[in-house]
Amino acid sequence: MKTIIYDIETIPDLDFGRKHMNLDGLSDEDIGRSMFFQQLQKHGSEFLPINLHKIITISFVTEDKGDIELSSCTDLIHFLDSIKDADHFVTWNGNRFDVPVLYFRALLNNLVVNKRIFDGNHHTDLKDVLSNRDIYSISGLDRVSKHLGLPGKSKYKGNAVWDLYLEKKMDEIIRYCESDALNTYLIYIQHQYSMGTISEQELNTKKDTLKKFLASQDKPHSDFIQKL
Repeated sequence: MKTIIYDIETIPDLDFGRKHMNLDGLSDEDIGRSMFFQQLQKHGSEFLPINLHKIITISFVTEDKGDIELSSCTDLIHFLDSIKDADHFVTWNGNRFDVPVLYFRALLNNLVVNKRIFDGNHHTDLKDVLSNRDIYSISGLDRVSKHLGLPGKSKYKGNAVWDLYLEKKMDEIIRYCESDALNTYLIYIQHQYSMGTISEQELNTKKDTLKKFLASQDKPHSDFIQKL
């Protein structure tokens, strides 16, 4: 079974801001600032609607026939092509964010999505599962990961992605996104063990396989290797 554990990072849809929010002629930074401010004024939070999130990177762990890989891409077409034959998907809060954002972007760009991504039988949203569908009763990915002895997020937090984008630090955004995908994967396999889906030996094998893969990379995630 091919399982995809993924995470997305987004910025405001600057093109929409230019065309439909009277922000044409402004810099990217000022467009984003204005979009955040308008959202705050209307709804008391800067968090933009799903359709105003533009995906700038996707990181995903692929588990297939005993092999494990970590990949990242900035091209939605590439990601959708990579997951077209996937059997199962795993996210953290994917039902409320990653899945609808991903689908809206696919809709916008006339792309085809693996329909299993929407199917509860083929998608595990760990935040939903661990909170028994009450997501506001559980901490975010960073704290849950650390609680389970995992590295958690990098030195950056989610709200830093926009600043990193403006600073043209895409490598750091990708690194941050990969960290989220790795935390999500390791929580997932621990969940599988706790549910009796896999044995302790299988759990350890999965960790060893991931450790070997990360160690073979040019820029290994050393903080994860140390925890495995």
